[in-house]
Amino acid sequence: MDRESLPLRDAIGWALLAAIVATAFALATYSNVPPSSDVWDYAQEARQLARGEGFTSLYTYHVHLGHDSPPFPVRWRMPLYAALGAALLKLGVPPPAGYFAIGIASHALLVGLLFLLATHLHSARAGAIAAAAAIASPLLLDPYSAALSQLPAAALALGVWLLLLRGSGMLSACGAALLAGAAWYLRGESLLMVPVWIWAAASGGRFRKGAAFALLYAVVCLPWLIALRATVGAAAPIQGNPMLLYTAHYPGYSSARTYGEAMPSMLEYALHHPMELIWRFAKDAVGYGVDLLWGLGPIAVGLGIAGLLLREANARWRSLAPALPLLVAAAIQIAAFSLLERSPRFLVPAVPLLCAALAIAAAPSLDRFCGRRMVVAIFALLLLERGATLAFETREAARRFPPLPTEFAVEVARRIQGLPRSALLLTDVPDWIAWHLDRPALLLPLGRSVERVMADHPTAGIFLSPDARARNLADGDREWVRTIENGEPIPNWNGPEILTGGARLYLPPRQLPRASAR
Repeated sequence: MDRESLPLRDAIGWALLAAIVATAFALATYSNVPPSSDVWDYAQEARQLARGEGFTSLYTYHVHLGHDSPPFPVRWRMPLYAALGAALLKLGVPPPAGYFAIGIASHALLVGLLFLLATHLHSARAGAIAAAAAIASPLLLDPYSAALSQLPAAALALGVWLLLLRGSGMLSACGAALLAGAAWYLRGESLLMVPVWIWAAASGGRFRKGAAFALLYAVVCLPWLIALRATVGAAAPIQGNPMLLYTAHYPGYSSARTYGEAMPSMLEYALHHPMELIWRFAKDAVGYGVDLLWGLGPIAVGLGIAGLLLREANARWRSLAPALPLLVAAAIQIAAFSLLERSPRFLVPAVPLLCAALAIAAAPSLDRFCGRRMVVAIFALLLLERGATLAFETREAARRFPPLPTEFAVEVARRIQGLPRSALLLTDVPDWIAWHLDRPALLLPLGRSVERVMADHPTAGIFLSPDARARNLADGDREWVRTIENGEPIPNWNGPEILTGGARLYLPPRQLPRASAR
C-alpha cells in the first residue's frame, strides 16, 4: 500500500456499517442490562462526578472498606470512562444511555481504524477482511458486558498502532502517546501494550521516536499516580488482588466478599501455591483460546488458515512479519489475564489485532484463487455468520442473565425509608442498587463476614435478588444458599420480606417494615 494514501472513503464506509450494527446491538441490549453489569457502577460514579462529589462511589469492595464512610474513593477503576459519562449526563444524556452512545461511536471508530491498519500493513483486501471479521464479533459487541470501557480503550489502542506503524516522525509518536495515555485512563491494563508500542515506535533504528513516545506517555500518566498517592495513600491505580478469584482456595468471587480477614497478595499467593497457579494459567489460557475461536468465528479463522496453507512453505510464516508486533501484544494480553482473571471482555484489546493478522494471512490467497463473485460471496457469508452468532448470543444473554425491573428499587426504597442515608445495603447486586437507589451498597458478605461488617458499619438492610442463590452457590457459600433455599430468618434481623419475583429483604434489628407497621 502506498504510504502516501489510504482509502479513507472505504474506511468511512466500514465505520458507518459498524455504527449501524452497533446501534442495532444497543437497541437489543439496552433494556436487558443484567443487574451485575459494571455499567451500573460506572453510572453511579458518573453521577457522583456530575454533582461535584469527585471520583467517588456509593459502592465499594470489602478489601477497600476499612473504616471509610460513603461516598468511597474509587480504588478499582480508572477515571476517564466515568468522566465521559458525567459529561454526557450534564448534557442531558444520562447513563446508561450515554455509555451505549459511546459504545456505538467506539465500535465505528474501531472498525474504521482496523480497516486502515490492515490496509497499511498489507492491502485493502486485508483491511476489508479484518473489518468484516470484527464488525459483528460477539467479543467486541458483547451482550454479557455491553457498554463497558474495553471497547473505547481498544479503539484508542488501534489509533496508537496506526500512528506508530505508519508514521515516521516525532509528531506521530507524540500523537500516539496521547492516545495511549487516554487508553490508560480508560483501562489500566492497556499498560501491558506499552513495551510493544515502544518497540514499534523505535523499530528501524528510530530510537528518538521510541524515547519520545515513552517520555510523553509517562508525562500524561504521572499526574494521576500523584493524585492517587495524595488522596488514597497509594500510587497504584488498580488496587486489589483479582488473582484470588475462581481459585480452589477462594471459589468464585468469595475473596471479594470476605471482610476482616488477611488476604494474600499476588506474590504471596504465587509463592505459596505455585502448582495451583500454573494449573490455573494453563486452564485459563486454553479457555481464552476457545473464547477467541468463538469470537473470531469459523469463517475468518478458516480463511486465515487456508491462506497460510496455500502459500509456499518457505514463505508461509514470513508473510505474517508485518503483524508480528500485533501478535506479540495479543499474546501478552492473553498471558497476563490467564494469570489474573478469566473473562471474555479482557480479550477485547486482542481481538482487532488478531483480526488484522488473520486478514494478512488470508488476503493473498483470496485474491489469487477467487474471482470477484466468489470474493463477494465469501464476504457476505462472513458477515451473515457473524451477525447470526451475535443475534443468538444477544438473545441467550438476556435469557441467562435477565434484567431486574425498576420496581425492585421502588419497593426496597420504600421499606428502608427513614434509615440513615450513609447506612450500607448488603446485596448480591450492589452496582444496580447504588445506581437505582442512590444509596451506599456493598457486595453481600460471606455468611461468616456479615457480623463483622455490621460491627464496623451501619447497615440499612440485606437485599437478595431472585438470582442470589446462584451467585452464592458459585462462590461456595453454603450458609447463604441454605438461608435462601429454606427461606430462613437471619438471627437478630427482621424478615425476610418477600418482594416481586421472589427477591428477599431483611431489615436490621428493631426496624419493622413500613408495610407491617401499618
